Amino acid sequence: MRLLNLLKINFLWMVLLPLLAASCHRPGPEPEPEPQPDAYAKGMYILNEGVFQLNNSTLSYYDFTTGEFTEDIFLDVNHRGLGDVGNDLQLYGSKLYCVVNNSNIVEVMDFSTAKSLKTINLPQKEPRRLAFLDGKVYISCFDGDVVRVDTASLEIEAMVRAGRNPDGICACNGKLYVCNSGGLDYPNYDNTVSVIDPVSFTVTKDITVVLNPTRVKAYNDRYVYVVSNGNYGDVPYNFQKIDCQTDEVVKNLNLEVYNFDIYQNLAYTYSYDYSTMTSWIKVVDLETDEVVKEQFISDGTKLQTPYNIKVNPLNGDVYITDAGTYTANGDVYCFDSKGEKKFSFEAGLCPASMVFDFGEQDIAKK
Repeated sequence: MRLLNLLKINFLWMVLLPLLAASCHRPGPEPEPEPQPDAYAKGMYILNEGVFQLNNSTLSYYDFTTGEFTEDIFLDVNHRGLGDVGNDLQLYGSKLYCVVNNSNIVEVMDFSTAKSLKTINLPQKEPRRLAFLDGKVYISCFDGDVVRVDTASLEIEAMVRAGRNPDGICACNGKLYVCNSGGLDYPNYDNTVSVIDPVSFTVTKDITVVLNPTRVKAYNDRYVYVVSNGNYGDVPYNFQKIDCQTDEVVKNLNLEVYNFDIYQNLAYTYSYDYSTMTSWIKVVDLETDEVVKEQFISDGTKLQTPYNIKVNPLNGDVYITDAGTYTANGDVYCFDSKGEKKFSFEAGLCPASMVFDFGEQDIAKK
């Protein structure tokens, strides 16, 4: 993935550098005509990646009931910035966990206030993604390790070696599945997903998949779906299904998926072609592994650069971030299950991970 980041960075410096200074700061978000309430959520945290080596990641918050947008709630509360390249943001219990890749840290915050509880330092490990299982957080790191941290003490307990440049990670059927991308070894990418037993904390199997696996999510605690990025040439992006009982690839869906989220039995998938600057968003039924909607957006809304996707688990609304040119502030779009736009709002620079705020009652259930 570093290669892809560097390609984007070089393009941006040559063509769009003059815009950068003006785009990093703004007086405020472009207002919606009316506040856009979401009866199923209080608000949303948005992790904005920023630009590699510019140390400008931010954590935004959008209040669905009032339409109020806080550009960098982490800075406001903690009086310091997040760091360089915000890579992943997830909620577990009452804590918000934020991976800041190039700063080599995981920032742990109180979910209700965004106040920092601890900064977990991972020097030279280049942390990437998070997974949670039985009171532990597992952090995949580009140096090859998966780090286990206790979510009560927030202390590092152990590390295990996976494959080359681990990226996406998830828990399923009592095990961990880690995408070994080999993203720093272009053109010799890795092509395995490591299975880790959390009890012995050892790798029990490496599953062969398409080159450069980067994203993985669990479905019904029985299957995991894996996105492989290929080699950005003659091996395209791919979408595969692993049976977590046999730990074997049981299906290749032959879809050039870049990222996805799962809601009930549906996977909302998207693709983006950096050479043609075109994209699509499809819906896949995971019971049949068939595409049931070739084009999810049904009202003609155009997205420039889809960057992440998240489904509200309480009502099925689909939120898609748009990174635009990567140098100006991006946007977050909300669509209903029919693919019709409900509202949108301006976020930060390269808006990526999203976490819903369902209020204190919902946090207690997690």
